[in-house]
Amino acid sequence: MARPRSFDPDQALDLARDVFWQKGFQATSLDDVTAATGLAKPSLYAAFGDKNALFLKILERYHARIVAQAERLINDGPSARDAIGGWLTGFVPFCSGVKGKRGCLSVNTSADGAGEQKEVRKRVEGFNRRLEELLRDRLRADRRQFSDGFDPDAVAHTIMAIYTGLMVLAKDAPDAARVRATLDQALKLLS
Repeated sequence: MARPRSFDPDQALDLARDVFWQKGFQATSLDDVTAATGLAKPSLYAAFGDKNALFLKILERYHARIVAQAERLINDGPSARDAIGGWLTGFVPFCSGVKGKRGCLSVNTSADGAGEQKEVRKRVEGFNRRLEELLRDRLRADRRQFSDGFDPDAVAHTIMAIYTGLMVLAKDAPDAARVRATLDQALKLLS
């Protein structure tokens, strides 16, 4: 792994994120993080705090990037179906093939057992709730385009379940065509 030449907090967080993402929260030691970032433990503690505090900063940045992208994509587009379809299909490279094999840091964290830690669980739950809220709000706003029995709340929750499931299955490096076929089925909910 590349080491920063001088202290760049963003670069250090990205390098540490990659270690946590690869090994999981539970299996990552501070020695792993110092080796990846090139920072000595005292510098790491001074900049970010202990392992938990460091991981929470990493998770917060990760979630913020995904939510910002989701807000842009879900709130854009001529229809809820197009906007949500665009958001979902954007995840195909991240939940298929070799690139997708690492899955989602947030989903991995929950599966790793780190979700048992109160603050980590709180952040992951907040992230999931925010994504579902974005979906639900867009579906409610465009409700007229759906049939009479359409339930935007249930559909938003189902889409989140599919998203989470695809990110869990990403560890198996499924073929992109298979992931797209799954998403095509999910988008039928928006008919």
